[in-house]
Amino acid sequence: MNENVFYVDAKSKIVDFLTAEFDSFPVKLQNRFLNFFPLMSNYQEEGIKYHPKILFTDGIDTICRNLPHPKKIEMFSDTNEHMFDSRIRALIPFCKQYWCIYIEAAKDGTVTYGLLKNICSIKDVSLEDLVFADPEIREKLDKKISAFLVHAYTRWTVTMRSLNGNTLNTNFALDIMGHSDMDNEVAQLVDDAFAKLKTTPKKLAELKTMFINVFRNVLKDIGGTICVVVDKDYEKCDFLSDGIWLKEPISLGKLFLQTTNYSEQKLISIANLFLAMLNKDGITVIDNAGNILAFNVFVETDAKEVGSIIGGARKRAAYTIINSRRKNMVGVYFQSYDGEIFYARAKR
Repeated sequence: MNENVFYVDAKSKIVDFLTAEFDSFPVKLQNRFLNFFPLMSNYQEEGIKYHPKILFTDGIDTICRNLPHPKKIEMFSDTNEHMFDSRIRALIPFCKQYWCIYIEAAKDGTVTYGLLKNICSIKDVSLEDLVFADPEIREKLDKKISAFLVHAYTRWTVTMRSLNGNTLNTNFALDIMGHSDMDNEVAQLVDDAFAKLKTTPKKLAELKTMFINVFRNVLKDIGGTICVVVDKDYEKCDFLSDGIWLKEPISLGKLFLQTTNYSEQKLISIANLFLAMLNKDGITVIDNAGNILAFNVFVETDAKEVGSIIGGARKRAAYTIINSRRKNMVGVYFQSYDGEIFYARAKR
């Protein structure tokens, strides 16, 4: 028996989203976009995987005028949508350097393609949060233009965000495990990671933003990872001793001792170092005062506690820590190769 299964419901929801958020979106361009859409979540070229981010709008210059440090590079301008696939494929590799692809759809049918980035510090809010979450910028753009952002968060999930504050998540997995609210999970992790750091509100906000930016790069650049948050009074014990513990913890708070006189290169270097630690096998350990303590740490899983967990060794290790009921354990961030993400507080 032959049976064909289609994502008809997903397609209709996407069309409804486009109609509501961008009523002048050209129908022919919409069809090209819908055909390309399923490829976004698992796009790769020559063995390199990409998580493309594409901004569709009818007012790219209006958006740029409202960004603090925009850099727009126009690449192609066509009289129709026929070159959509080849244009997108030519631009996607630049997403690896954190450029956003923009596509401007004019009412006369002209389609313009290019790259957009807000050139800023790693401690500053991202382009997507500025355009789609910052209330002042959204108010300036409201009713002047239409725009939505399409982002392949994981190999299973593609997210669409609109200027109206609406979000549509399309999940290509056969069950719910392929999708989670990545921003919400990371926000919980970041809150716990700096819960006991004593600093000014401005420095704390900048540190949290930097951490959020780092973990968005984790999602793009790393297959899987575990990051454990412990209390600042945590003392290394046998449970988490099998790994590389730093003789002198890296204090993220000290990077911002002088808010007006910081080294951007130092911030990037530390962020990349932390990213490399998260990319190593095992667990990266941080405390809730913003200190990086250890990496490449392993725990022995308890078969009785995690025997019913569906997943690999990394997931079993995560649940071993969550269920350990150890003193001074705060929480666990887990990310699998398949894109499953969660942050869970340790049981008391």
